[in-house]
Amino acid sequence: MRFFSILLLAAVAGCGPTPDLDSSKPAATGPAPLRVIIRTAPATFWGKPWGMAGLELEIAELFAARLKRPLEILSISEDRVIVDTLTAGLADIAVASLPELSLWADRLVFSEALIDSRYVLVYRDNVPDLENLPLGAVALAANESAYAFAREHIEFINRIRPYPEFDAYQLMRKVDAGTVPMVLTQASKFELIRSAHPNLKATASIGGDIAMGWAIDKRGDRALIAEANQLLTRLRNSGDLAELMEKHLPGEPLPIVDALTFDRHIEDRLSLYWPHFVDAGAQSDQDPVLLAAVAYQESHWRRRAKSPTGVRGVMMLTLTTAKEMGVTNRLDARSSIIGGAGYLRKLRDRLPGSILEPDRTYMALAAYNLGYGHLTDVRKLTEKLGGDPNRWDDVRETLPLKADKAYYPATKYGYARGWEPVAYVDNIRNYYNALLTRNSRVQALAMTDTAQGSQ
Repeated sequence: MRFFSILLLAAVAGCGPTPDLDSSKPAATGPAPLRVIIRTAPATFWGKPWGMAGLELEIAELFAARLKRPLEILSISEDRVIVDTLTAGLADIAVASLPELSLWADRLVFSEALIDSRYVLVYRDNVPDLENLPLGAVALAANESAYAFAREHIEFINRIRPYPEFDAYQLMRKVDAGTVPMVLTQASKFELIRSAHPNLKATASIGGDIAMGWAIDKRGDRALIAEANQLLTRLRNSGDLAELMEKHLPGEPLPIVDALTFDRHIEDRLSLYWPHFVDAGAQSDQDPVLLAAVAYQESHWRRRAKSPTGVRGVMMLTLTTAKEMGVTNRLDARSSIIGGAGYLRKLRDRLPGSILEPDRTYMALAAYNLGYGHLTDVRKLTEKLGGDPNRWDDVRETLPLKADKAYYPATKYGYARGWEPVAYVDNIRNYYNALLTRNSRVQALAMTDTAQGSQ
């Protein structure tokens, strides 16, 4: 898989240079590469310590495999640049959920809807009056879909203030800081950031739900959309799409995921591995329920789980971590669980003694996800900004700044998708609480399964 990153092509079509995709390369002798755009966004395309991973990347690999074509990824962060790249003929398809807005209808052809999106006004103190919005009071990221959405709604005429230099997440942080009154953005982006900024609020949906799907240029290959629809239908009917979205999209898991699905996973997956979590907890002096919650976040308790970057097993260990922890077979469930538990304990013990529980566990979990070096960067930044680097609440508020160009260049380890560990720790806490209510059932299932296996 070849990988290109196109973060800033041009703010508007024709207002900047188009990307050079290395036209000097020799012509390929096999099938033509499938040039796929995926969005560089915390909800869909996350930075991991070992590389990049995310919902769109994983589906893009499935799509290329279906077409039997080598995959070339174009990583783009802004909706308008995605549209401009497609219409310039620099990509075959955007495997990124673009809203079907009328402003783009004459330029793009969309697949079946992958999800629905809503637009909201994000504010902090005073509820916006949609019928009497002040002139220029509604901030929005100029290169994101909110700009196209606002142009379709009369209530926003002369009310918007586009910011070409900021994305929606940066603008929402400005709302929280009191320097911007309100932001128009997709509800999914608000849901992602509010865990780190609990003072933010949002209005009800403006204009109703909008379908979001993949897209090609209107002059492009319509067969690609037909193939995309077939793949999405198969993934949806098999339940794989729901599981992929649950795996990659952050948020509170149990209100989103059907409780029956969670219970089924307990019965047909966790019941098999519960004795290993108990043993791993005993060996590392950790709560086995917490270890099970971590594993569910990592792999949904799947022994053969594999990320697009090759991280594998129940605890999704890298080759480096597996070697460090003495794990020779990452697909062996017991080895993976014992190794992952030991690594989590190692991270926890490495933290300064000034960090007390439960903050110590939360920060160890964040380091398991993001990397110890990045966590250290964030703790230093937290202290620099006047927060307490030993308190998880202060650190979790600073973590998103690891993706802010105003802050990350000055850190030792540089850029990281700082929203990810916030959502990661929140998810594990939610899974943990859910498992506590089912713990006796989990143990009973495990004991029954063990007893049957010994007969």
